[in-house]
Amino acid sequence: MFNEEARLKSSFDALAGFLERRVPSHEIVLVDDGSTDKTPDILTELARKTGKLEIVRLPHNRGKGAAVREGFRRARGSTVLFMDCDLSTPPGEIPGALAAIEGGNDAAIGSRRLPRSRIPVPQPPLRRLAGRAFNMAVRVMLGLPYRDTQCGFKAFKNRAARVLARDGRINGFAFDVELLLLAAKHGYNVTELPVTWRDRAHTTVRLLKHAPRMFTILLALKRRFASIIPYHPARALPMILFSCVGAVLGQIFFKRGALGLSGVPFGPGFVLGMAASADIWIGLAFFGASALTWLMSLARVDLSFAFPMLSLNFVFTALYSWYAFGEHLAPARIAGIALIIAGVITISTSGTPAGGARGTR
Repeated sequence: MFNEEARLKSSFDALAGFLERRVPSHEIVLVDDGSTDKTPDILTELARKTGKLEIVRLPHNRGKGAAVREGFRRARGSTVLFMDCDLSTPPGEIPGALAAIEGGNDAAIGSRRLPRSRIPVPQPPLRRLAGRAFNMAVRVMLGLPYRDTQCGFKAFKNRAARVLARDGRINGFAFDVELLLLAAKHGYNVTELPVTWRDRAHTTVRLLKHAPRMFTILLALKRRFASIIPYHPARALPMILFSCVGAVLGQIFFKRGALGLSGVPFGPGFVLGMAASADIWIGLAFFGASALTWLMSLARVDLSFAFPMLSLNFVFTALYSWYAFGEHLAPARIAGIALIIAGVITISTSGTPAGGARGTR
């Protein structure tokens, strides 16, 4: 928690009451991440009145990752579960997570994006969109197969939690992604659970402030865990799209230069006219850049992915020629465009999950 004076008492009462009824053998570890409001005073009062409770105070605000790892180190139970102080995921989801661990999993992570997840109070549209974009980046860049890495409700076997606390480095909100990469590295079996989740108006996550930093951290994680991150064909998309753009621009300039010579009969004059046309030279330069990036793409991805993706050149140039120059699109050409687009969509959503993410140890 950080500066949670407004809801700490009510959240604690709800959590402690539920555990007393449903999980009699338990302890609660409250980690204060350097709060500067009245949170420390409330914690002192709770500690005086309540058993089965441990208070941990970090001397200054270090970040959620640091606070969770400190809780992992202090927890003594066979299963360690962390959840946010706002109880966005309610205590009623705890038995399901404990059952998943008792069923043989090393970790059970809550998810807001599974078919049976329940979201009575959703996030604002912009925040939902940002979350989906971040998850897509995690899946493509890091190979993690999970629909939701950022839900603040995760359970681990104690031995796994201690290893993750030992090896974790990230203190900010991207620590969840690091936890799951470390779990994959150590071969832990992770299952994703649908949970109930309610958005809370008061949150310390600031979209514009934290989003760029989190994507920067993803790049650092990609380098750090390169040995366990599997191949994913969509990583070649930027280069392939650059090749497609080069082909389209090449056609635009080349055809514009060729139209300027439409009345010139083929012969020396036509060849000299082409050589003197700046548009044709620019078009050839774009074609050359497109071909170069095409070859570079072939060297980085397997052919089963590269050829359908690079066929987007055909789609873009065909559609541009139809739109700008009125060229006829025969039924066979339309069918080819449809097949290429369908293939691209299928292949772009493929990829192999992280090597150890769902394995057993």
